[in-house]
Amino acid sequence: MSRISAAARLFSLVPLGVAGVLAATLVPRTASAQIAHAGVSASDIEHGIAIGRILIDAVHRSSSASASRRRSPTSSSSGASASTSSARVSASAARTARRVLDSGEEFIGTPYVWGGSTPKGFDCSGFVQYVYREHGVELPRTSRQMAHAGIGVAVRIASLAPGDLMLFSGSTSTISHVAIYAGNGRILHSSSSGHGVGYDRLDDTKRGRYFKSHFVAARRVIENGASLVQSLSLIERAVPFDHFDPPDQAPARP
Repeated sequence: MSRISAAARLFSLVPLGVAGVLAATLVPRTASAQIAHAGVSASDIEHGIAIGRILIDAVHRSSSASASRRRSPTSSSSGASASTSSARVSASAARTARRVLDSGEEFIGTPYVWGGSTPKGFDCSGFVQYVYREHGVELPRTSRQMAHAGIGVAVRIASLAPGDLMLFSGSTSTISHVAIYAGNGRILHSSSSGHGVGYDRLDDTKRGRYFKSHFVAARRVIENGASLVQSLSLIERAVPFDHFDPPDQAPARP
């Protein structure tokens, strides 16, 4: 009898085919009975088992490849979903900041008034407080108190996002001025040296250098359209109102 025909006879003995041949190696008494009945030699069994293992390995590799292909689109989809979600969050934050800045721009040209907090005239913190209040964000009254509102941001222009508060010191190390960062190296604020509300660039002009060199703190008070400001009563207990912010000492706006 040829090896091929013997192997074929061996496979025909067990209804489960290859699995049955391998099972026979695990159940010696049953295997011996079947081998004796079929007239199959031990060598034939070895060849049959080898063939069975090759076939089972091939099926296993095929199943693994199929499972991998099924998982891949899911992983890709999950990554794309996370990226899309992050993009939506960033877009939401940008829209909120843009609304705040758009509101502030409506008051460009409004005169500087020490202690002012209305469209008739603003000091620096009065302007920032008024603009943010229009968007449901309640801030304390002075720049020193605002330095405790929201969350801290690194004191680097590169770390700022539009809508962040920039806080400046005066002739001493004490914070005495606040502006809204507008992006692209610009701030929107009400300053005595600028004669009221307007934009300034943080560039290499004398005025720009002044604000850059006096920049001492930054706070983020909105994120994704929501206020990050803690309870005003807590801030005011920690930093009580002392006095209105004094006029800034920057070089005059041209």
